[in-house]
Amino acid sequence: MNKKTRSSIVKDAILFCIALVIALVVYSIDINVPSSIAIGSIYCMVILYSWILSGKYTSIYLGIICTILIITAMVKGADSLSGGRMEGLNSFISIIVVWICVALVSAAKSGYEGLERVLASLEDKVRERTKDLNKSREKLEVSEKVYRYLYENANEMHANVQLNNNHIIRCNDTLCKKLGYSKDELLGKPVELLHHMASKPNLDIALQSFRDKGSIKNAELVLRTKSGKKIDVILNASSARNDQGEITYSRLSWTDISELKKIEEERIAYAQSLEMKNKELEQFAFIASHDLQEPLRTVSSFSGLLATEYVEKFDQTGKDSLNFIVEATTRMQNLVKGLLDYSRIGKDAAKSQIDITKVLGDLEKDLSLKIAETNTTINYKKLPDSVIGYRAELRQLFQNLIVNAMKFTRPEINPIINISGAKRKGNILFCIEDNGIGVPKEHQQKIFKIFKRLHIRDEYEGTGIGLAHCQKIVDLHGGKIWIESEPGKGSKFFFTLSNKLKITSV
Repeated sequence: MNKKTRSSIVKDAILFCIALVIALVVYSIDINVPSSIAIGSIYCMVILYSWILSGKYTSIYLGIICTILIITAMVKGADSLSGGRMEGLNSFISIIVVWICVALVSAAKSGYEGLERVLASLEDKVRERTKDLNKSREKLEVSEKVYRYLYENANEMHANVQLNNNHIIRCNDTLCKKLGYSKDELLGKPVELLHHMASKPNLDIALQSFRDKGSIKNAELVLRTKSGKKIDVILNASSARNDQGEITYSRLSWTDISELKKIEEERIAYAQSLEMKNKELEQFAFIASHDLQEPLRTVSSFSGLLATEYVEKFDQTGKDSLNFIVEATTRMQNLVKGLLDYSRIGKDAAKSQIDITKVLGDLEKDLSLKIAETNTTINYKKLPDSVIGYRAELRQLFQNLIVNAMKFTRPEINPIINISGAKRKGNILFCIEDNGIGVPKEHQQKIFKIFKRLHIRDEYEGTGIGLAHCQKIVDLHGGKIWIESEPGKGSKFFFTLSNKLKITSV
């Protein structure tokens, strides 16, 4: 039993004793007066007093006590008092009044207890609702702090303006830091103050669009800092309208694109430089096709003449030297031709739909002599119906890979070449598999670079440009090329071709 319960019991006991004392006092008076009607009303006051007692049946107990006292007083006073039946009627009326008071007090206490329970329930609900409101307020305060932090420290520069005069009514710290102003210097000032004079026409157009449509999309402008520095920006603006369609809220956001501008300028400069290099390459190709080819033809012609007409007059050293000149001249001619072919890839051509099966059929006819000499077997099936690309370049791509597969093989092995292709996510993946000598893993990235040879000429002839051609042709078609190979186990050349009709610049 806690301290509060003990205190309540003591208080109720004291109050009950007081009520009992009052009832006994009334009883002593009642037996000494001639009429009980007034005394009955005093008994009713005792019953009403029971309202303040906490027990549920306290008023009933007091009513019983008061009834006993009234009857006792009536019996004791019947011998000494005259009044006959009137006195008995008065006592009976007093008892009725006492029990009416008991009923009223009991009903009132029951109603009051129900009301207390309702009030307690309401208090609990109010307490819970208050807790929920406090939690919601705390969450709202946290959200407001987060929003305020994000607003003030955003990468973009934000400001809210009045529509009638374009005056700034709010701005974030980023805007102030970027432009070198304090908030006091910007608030209440026209938004035109932030912009460079060169941007005023574009700004007027953007603001008019905002008043008409309620938004601005990617308006390219120039801001001016307090010190006069220019900042290239993109302006976007959004707004909210009320039920009448009037703009009630607006926010302007400037994104700094100075770095992007710088990168764009560097890209343009690089593109211009690249264009100049391409022109120089074209000039080199022109020189190679005319100025270099002519002396090579002369050397080749006279070497051939010497080999035909005067070879018998040379000693062995002279014959070896003449053979060396003829071979070197031939290699030089092949090298110049390879460079010319490399520089011409993608020039003066347009994409079209190409039947790869037909291309491979034509290649088999053109390479029939080489195929017969090497006893090569070429298999291809399940190829895509058509490919979008440059016809001559794709023919050269397949030709180079097939010729390489026939060339780089072991003497005792007959070349077998398997060609397959399949569509993969908008691209077409081809695979040319051979049973040749293979390529070590450390050299698999080098073989696609120009003039990169893995073998001496005495073993395998060539210029070292063939796979570089393949790399450039695949790049031209927006694809990738790679090799999977192990020495002595053959190679698989994979390459993808974009199957979209898109012109790619070289």
